[in-house]
This record gives sequence, structure tokens and C-alpha cells, in this order.
Amino acid sequence: MQLNNSCNYQLLPVILMSKNDKLLNKLCMIPSPKDFTWQELLTLMGHFDFKETCSGGSHYMFEHTSGFRFRISKTHPGGILKTYQIRDVKDAIRQIGGIDDQDH
Repeated sequence: MQLNNSCNYQLLPVILMSKNDKLLNKLCMIPSPKDFTWQELLTLMGHFDFKETCSGGSHYMFEHTSGFRFRISKTHPGGILKTYQIRDVKDAIRQIGGIDDQDH
């Protein structure tokens, strides 16, 4: 079965995938997932060596060990990411080399 994703991240059979691989696969699905949670974001960003800091209220900054930073607001209620936030997260992971540019 061929799955479609926007990152061309190598899709492995689900049984062989780690939790982080499954989250990255979910993030890269086309169309963008409607159920990607804030907690899943924190798990995935931690895997890619991003540290999270809250700059007040629901405003967060993720900083990579390389110094790359990006900001995102936690969505309310429920903490489900919006489509534009998923795009921004994919771009951030791409910036630090977690997703190849040639893949999308």
C-alpha cells in the first residue's frame, strides 16, 4: 500500500516504525492531519533536539541546538494544530535537516 505524504519521508511498514517515525509520517501526510496534537508536537520536536520555552500565555518558542528558532502559538481549546502550524513545523524540521529539501 502506497501512502501519500508531503515530505516524501521514507514510509516504512507501521509495525517497524518508532513512535517518532510515526509522528513524522503523520505530520507529512497529504492532506495535513486534522488531529495532530500539541503533545505530539512536543514529542516530535524533542526528538529533533528542539527545546521549548513559553514566552508568555500560549506563545512558545522552539530553539534547536544549532541555534535555529521558530515561534508557534498553542491552540485552544484542545491543543489541535491548525494547517498553517503544521506547515510551519515541517518547515522548521526541514531547516535543521530532519526532512530533505529534495523530498518536497
